[in-house]
Formats: sequence, structure tokens, C-alpha cells
Amino acid sequence: MNLKELRVQSKKTAAEVAEKLGVARSTYSNYEQGTRHIGLNMIVPLAELFDVTEREVIEAQLASVAERERG
Repeated sequence: MNLKELRVQSKKTAAEVAEKLGVARSTYSNYEQGTRHIGLNMIVPLAELFDVTEREVIEAQLASVAERERG
């Protein structure tokens, strides 16, 4: 599961997540697309927003990056 799938599963928009994280919508979009890596300071807030474990957030980020690299 990638970051976008976690977000959709939690029934939140990318704009809502970006606002709660205090980042621009484009920054969060880059996290989902795997073009920008989330910082360590974002792992816990994302886990809380998506109601998942921190490990699931990290694995989702890695999946987003892997999908981007595969094209």
C-alpha cells in the first residue's frame, strides 16, 4: 500500500492532509508521488492521521518511491 492508498483509505483529501501537516499541497503531493521523501518528523503525524502504525507509513513511502522508479 502506498501513501495515496493510505490517505484514500482514511477518507481524507490531499489538501486536508497537507493542512494538518503544515506543508503545501504540492509538497504532500510529492510525498505521494515518491518524488520527495517524508521527514522523520512527519511519520508520527501521518500515522495518527491515517490511523495506522509508523511502520505502515514508512512502508507506504517506500512503496510510493518504488512505484515512481518503476515508471
